[in-house]
Amino acid sequence: MSSIFLLFVSMFIISSAYKLVPPTNYTWPQNTKKLCFAGRFDLVLNVDYVQIDGAKATAKIPLNNDTFESYRVSCTAPDDVHELTLSILNGFTEILLDFSVDSKNITSLTKVYGYITLNDKQTYFKNYSQAIAGIHKFSSNQTLFVTERGNSYRCNTKTIIQGFNTTQNVTVTSIELENLRIQPFVDESTEFNDYGVERVCSTDIDKNSNLIPIIVGACLAVLVVIVLVAYLIGRRRSRNGYQSV
Repeated sequence: MSSIFLLFVSMFIISSAYKLVPPTNYTWPQNTKKLCFAGRFDLVLNVDYVQIDGAKATAKIPLNNDTFESYRVSCTAPDDVHELTLSILNGFTEILLDFSVDSKNITSLTKVYGYITLNDKQTYFKNYSQAIAGIHKFSSNQTLFVTERGNSYRCNTKTIIQGFNTTQNVTVTSIELENLRIQPFVDESTEFNDYGVERVCSTDIDKNSNLIPIIVGACLAVLVVIVLVAYLIGRRRSRNGYQSV
């Protein structure tokens, strides 16, 4: 009985050791401080597909410990494009993000594309029709996260990327990016210590602008309560003084 228990524990430890975890920052090259790319974000892939009975279903696939497989970045060819590749779902699905820099040294996300594989090893595409099994490509041209080369872009608010060219029965409806900080073109000649000067997205700025009146109002309310309590305490003490006299 004890040997069976030990075997179970050892199998659990081995499986935990081989569980892949998304990095806090997607940096490249790895294991060095001289980088060409740095970024962090939360990602969700949304896919509509057809089930066995002909009904449509939606797979919502987050980038997390259960789905992440690996990542890599190409910073070499061509020089004006740095490409981040995210491999998920045991390597059967890949999402590629192309960041470009123009002649004025302005960087942006210009293309999002990749492929999805539907097979029996996938758990997110429940009861899918065998007629749609196989590889399905998707692609969308974008102009997002615009900033100057050497600077970074921050947007904690959710950015929804749409407009993908996909097949009729398997459709990437959107890719959601949230809590994003990206610097796609890092100066490789110096060591990377932190992200460059950030450009903040308008939605984050609007959120902060809306919070200021709320915070000021809350502070004033607290101040009024403090003054009122102090007044009541002082008034009570003065009454007690009169009574003692």
